[in-house]
Amino acid sequence: MTKDIGALAQLQYEPMGKGQWAVVAICIGILALDGYDVLSIAFAAPGITQEWDISKATLGVVLSLELMGMAVGSIIMGALADSRGRRPTLLLGLAILTMGMLAAGIAPNVFFLGTARVFTGIGIGGLLAAATATSSDFCNDKNRSLAVILVAGGFAFGVYLGATFLAPLLKQFDWRVTFYLGALMSLLFIPLVYLFVPETISFLERKRPENALVRIQEIMRRLGHTVPDTLSTIATQTSESVGMVSLFKPGLALITIILMFAYLGNIGTYYYFVKWMPMIVSDFGHSASEATEVLGVISLGGIIGSIGLGVIARFLPIRALMVICLASAAVGVASFPYFTETLQSMKTVGFFTGLFIFAAISGFFGLFAASYPSSLLGSGSGLVLGIGRGGAVLGPMIPGFLFTAGLALETVALLMAGGSFLAGIAVLFLRPQPIEPTL
Repeated sequence: MTKDIGALAQLQYEPMGKGQWAVVAICIGILALDGYDVLSIAFAAPGITQEWDISKATLGVVLSLELMGMAVGSIIMGALADSRGRRPTLLLGLAILTMGMLAAGIAPNVFFLGTARVFTGIGIGGLLAAATATSSDFCNDKNRSLAVILVAGGFAFGVYLGATFLAPLLKQFDWRVTFYLGALMSLLFIPLVYLFVPETISFLERKRPENALVRIQEIMRRLGHTVPDTLSTIATQTSESVGMVSLFKPGLALITIILMFAYLGNIGTYYYFVKWMPMIVSDFGHSASEATEVLGVISLGGIIGSIGLGVIARFLPIRALMVICLASAAVGVASFPYFTETLQSMKTVGFFTGLFIFAAISGFFGLFAASYPSSLLGSGSGLVLGIGRGGAVLGPMIPGFLFTAGLALETVALLMAGGSFLAGIAVLFLRPQPIEPTL
């Protein structure tokens, strides 16, 4: 490649350097933070219930509050990542996340805790959209789908690490340690992003802020690519308009609607399974630490599933793989209540269910990257994530009311597994249409 083809084309077609893989690794870490922070309330749920003596219906509401914030954060901050930049959005999301986790740790009552979780959710929602767009923008065409799926797989990695570290900590400290640890980890990522994640070339080429060429030259030099002498001409720039309205124009409208419906259904099943798991295990007479171990095994399966899906997706159509994962996740969630005789049987079934349900979550991020152009990736993924997360409020909340109404675990599990099943049917009708930037 030469200087004449432009910086963006070099990133698309040349081999990825260490700097680009470092950005991907940091984005994986950010999604790991999200995984830990979203599930931190589930880790803390048994302790919260015991200390404040709240009902399962109230707990279901508390478990869902963060998802409301995530809906707002995904939509607003996803659009912000497209209009104002990936890097500042990442830094803002991390700052919100850190403050929200710290506030949850010092919460004196359930009302303060709920407010803190909504605030935390805003940061998490923004990070999900911004990290997806950032990792996609820094990857070449060959590795983009793999990298984005691996980044999404960081979510499962965060749950696993959280469960691994929290199992022994919860034996010595109360539930508040989950939030203190989350605040510390989020804080540590702020300097990492500031020092090692530059603004994306795609954003700088498209928005052309002051000193855009100088910034692009510096970034390309850091990444080990040829430094361009000039910006691409306006005529060769991508012409897509940026904004939510663009997501519903011909060619994208059906894709957006299908992705929103499918993600909404699967995320409802997912959040029921992982957020109620500690309480379900505890109800069978096991300790909070043992319940956390089960969630850790589920997330370990998720790590393997996410990585496996990313690798296999390089050789097989991701749509077909997603249908298999979603159907298998539904079967696993529905059948879990029939394998609760021992802690080991719950871990075994949980592992295989986690393998498919986390792989499906990661696979959606691959579908985002394949379906939206760079100029709309933050907005598109943010909208789908926002609608999905907003609807996912029902995932933890509905079971709380169903349990309170006296329904058996087997019935609740079957009903909640329906979300992933319907998502699999919806994905059958999805025909992603990759839109490459015009250079």
